Amino acid sequence: MQEDYLKVRGHPHLVREKKSHGILNTDLKSLNKYREEREEKLRLAQVVEENNNIKNELAEIKSLLQALLGQK
Repeated sequence: MQEDYLKVRGHPHLVREKKSHGILNTDLKSLNKYREEREEKLRLAQVVEENNNIKNELAEIKSLLQALLGQK
C-alpha cells in the first residue's frame, strides 16, 4: 500500500497517489480536530434552533394568554 504513494517534497503530511496523481493529507491530528470543530458547530446550530423554537412557542403562549385575558 505504501508503494502506491510518493512523498510531496517540503510537505511532511502530504503524499501523491501514483495512480490518480491526487494529493492526500495524512495528518490525522488535523483531520480529527476538523471533525470535532465541525461537530461542535452542528451542536451549536441545534441549540440555537431549539432556543429559537422555545422563544416562538413562548411568544405564542403569551399571545394566547393575552387573548384569553382580554376577552374577560
